[in-house]
Amino acid sequence: MGAPAYLSPRFLPLHHTAHSLISGEPNSRPRLHMSGPLALKSGSSPNDVDEQPLPSRRHAVGLLFAAANAACLRCIDGRRSVTGTACGDFVVAAMAHSWRVLLQGITSLVFLCAHADEYVRPPPSPLVLVPHDKPAAHPQQVHISIVGTNHMRISWVTDDRSAPSVVHYGTSRSNYTSSATGSHTTYRYFLYKSGAIHHATIGPLSPGTVYYYRCGDAGDEFTLRTPPSSLPIELVVIGDLGQTEWTASTLSHIAAADHDMLLLPGDLSYADTWQPLWDSFGRLVQPTASSRPWMVTEGNHEIETLPIVEFAPFVAYNARWRMPYEESGSASNLYYSFDVAGGEVHVVMLGSYVGFEEGSEQYVWLEKDLLARVDRRRTPWVVVLLHAPWYNTNQAHQGEGEKMRVAMERLLYEARVDVVFSGHVHAYERFTRIYDNEADSRGPMYITIGDGGNREGLASKFIKDHKSAHLSVFREASFGHGRLRIVNETSAVWTWHRNDDEHATVRDEVWLESLASPKPAMVTVVRRGDEL
Repeated sequence: MGAPAYLSPRFLPLHHTAHSLISGEPNSRPRLHMSGPLALKSGSSPNDVDEQPLPSRRHAVGLLFAAANAACLRCIDGRRSVTGTACGDFVVAAMAHSWRVLLQGITSLVFLCAHADEYVRPPPSPLVLVPHDKPAAHPQQVHISIVGTNHMRISWVTDDRSAPSVVHYGTSRSNYTSSATGSHTTYRYFLYKSGAIHHATIGPLSPGTVYYYRCGDAGDEFTLRTPPSSLPIELVVIGDLGQTEWTASTLSHIAAADHDMLLLPGDLSYADTWQPLWDSFGRLVQPTASSRPWMVTEGNHEIETLPIVEFAPFVAYNARWRMPYEESGSASNLYYSFDVAGGEVHVVMLGSYVGFEEGSEQYVWLEKDLLARVDRRRTPWVVVLLHAPWYNTNQAHQGEGEKMRVAMERLLYEARVDVVFSGHVHAYERFTRIYDNEADSRGPMYITIGDGGNREGLASKFIKDHKSAHLSVFREASFGHGRLRIVNETSAVWTWHRNDDEHATVRDEVWLESLASPKPAMVTVVRRGDEL
């Protein structure tokens, strides 16, 4: 199935170039640190961000902005009179809307001016904006995700906020023998108010089975296939996707070959506070995301908050892309885990932008998930995804995942995690098996795949004399996607498919042996391209 390819006119979206680092303090809110003279210590590099508390004056301004935001939002949304007169209410509403427009402008200016990247990217690809020209009750932005062992969550959006949150489904075309009713939510961001975001869970479903379904008593019929109940299974992995011509190429190459599930380690729409881009992204990925489960975790571009303009972080992401975190015992949609292939594969999605230090909620959850819930005698494969890479020889985003690595790497090593995927750096890089900055046959293989097609372009500069260069096996700054085909309980093959050619060209291929056995694992490399 091909991806839609609507080309936009010249369009300059809000550009999220803010350099974000997370403190990693237990239960801390994500903090976005803006680079520049005021954020850097004297004599420091762009990566050495001053994490001292904001001055009290700036804090007071932030509180005033937050109070004004809340008051204006109540005024805009309120159904009762504010002043007691129609004329007075009109004046107050106009002032409130003007304030919201001012704040949107401030946000745009900050995102556009905060150039924190310490490297030069090539020109970006034009955005691909997918319009919606159907009736308000017509479901759009349909995507699916697994819930538990035999259920599937169907998510979609309608402009009509009173449309029902119901899904009808069955194993024959246009013959629906079952239905499920869910719920919907909305959110507001500046002047933008979302449509109704529906979530309904269907099941129990049979494994490896094609189902036909229809959302909300209106619109088109969709088709999905549930994952298999045992190995083999094929997982597509893409990061930093965005919605450009390169994104459309990536989605087209993915759709050209079969797969069972898609994993995305953060940075989805690149809306960066411009909320209509979330809608366009949902429509762009719908042909693929409505037919196979998309399991995602957050990246820095999902934060969408600023130090002064106090919007809750991840508000759009959490509303639109609900993942099965509760089923895995997690307290947050930003990190969770799930099983596939009848429990033979355990996938862990970690949050790079929520507390991860020892003692934090995420750390405690991960320790219990890996060491108490996973029995490697029954689960021969454990895969982890996160956004900011722990190992990286690219000039881009150097050291941004180091605090998380120091905090959590031991847990992954002791659980004998097989492979760790990350994004953030807009290039492809595969490392050997590593533990604590040294080659270790009992450690995970680390793969950076932040090359899905984002509008910021590629990160083309690798550091040849980097301390981890001897651990880096293959690296290339090209857009593409990867496929992990887990063949059986002992063997899997990873391939990276480059987008540069008319067809998705396999540039890197490696066979992995499961770490479920206490003996050292073997890695067999099939050379496809020039290694650096």
